[in-house]
Amino acid sequence: MTNICYLVGTAGSGKTMLTSALQRYLTSKGASLTIVNLDPAVQHVPYQADVDIRDYIDYDRIVDEYKLGPNGAMIVAADLIADYITEIREDIEELGESSAVVLVDTPGQIELFAYRNFSLRITESFPIDSSLLVFLFDSLLVSNIAGFLSISLLAASVQIRLNLPMTHVMTKIDLLKPNQIETALTWRENPYDAIEELSGMAREFSLQTGQLVEVMSEIPLLPMSALTGEGLELLGAQISRTFVAGEDWLI
Repeated sequence: MTNICYLVGTAGSGKTMLTSALQRYLTSKGASLTIVNLDPAVQHVPYQADVDIRDYIDYDRIVDEYKLGPNGAMIVAADLIADYITEIREDIEELGESSAVVLVDTPGQIELFAYRNFSLRITESFPIDSSLLVFLFDSLLVSNIAGFLSISLLAASVQIRLNLPMTHVMTKIDLLKPNQIETALTWRENPYDAIEELSGMAREFSLQTGQLVEVMSEIPLLPMSALTGEGLELLGAQISRTFVAGEDWLI
C-alpha cells in the first residue's frame, strides 16, 4: 500500500523546507521515502525529487508560448498536469510500494493544488486511509487573531475540498517569541477572548468562525521549525500513528 502525505499551505509557509527537513528526520529514523515535487515553477528544491512534475511540464515554455504572467502561467501549468495524471500516479505507485511514506511537496500557490481538478485526480487515486494532508499554518500569518482565524478557515476549506484526514503544523516558529507561540496555541482551544477585542463585521464573522475553530481543536496543531528541527519529532510521530499505528519505521 502507498502511504502518501501531502504538504499544503499558503505561499511562503515553508512547504519545501519542511519537506526537506522531514525527509532528513524520517530517514534518520529508518524510514524509506519517496519525494514528489508538484510545483512546476520552482527553480531549486533542497531535496532530490524521485517524482518531479518538471519532467513533464516546462513552465518557462508555457510563459513564452502563451505570453502569460506568472499567475496565468501557473494556472495553465496546473491544468496541463491533468494530461500526465496517469504517468504521475504510476510513478508514485511504483516507488511508493517500496517506501514507508510518499512526501508530496505541493505548488506554492495553495489554490493550484486545493482547487484545480488535477489535485482531486491525484488524491482520489489513493485510498483515504493511506493518505494524510499536512496543512501549514504560517507563524507570521497566525500571530494575530484575525490571521489565525483566516488560515483556520482556509484549512477547513481545503479539507472539505479534498476530503482527506488532516493534521496541522505551525511553521517557522523560530521567527516567533515563545509567548507568541503559546498564545496561538491557546486560540486553538479558546479564540473568543481575543475575538472580543475586534470590532464591526470582523468581530461578528470571527465569532461564527470561532465555532469552527472549536471543532478543529480535535486536530493537532504542531509547532515546529524546519530551520532548527524543533517539533519535527511531533510531526514524525503523527505520520507514524497515521500510517503504521505508531510502530517503528521498518521498511
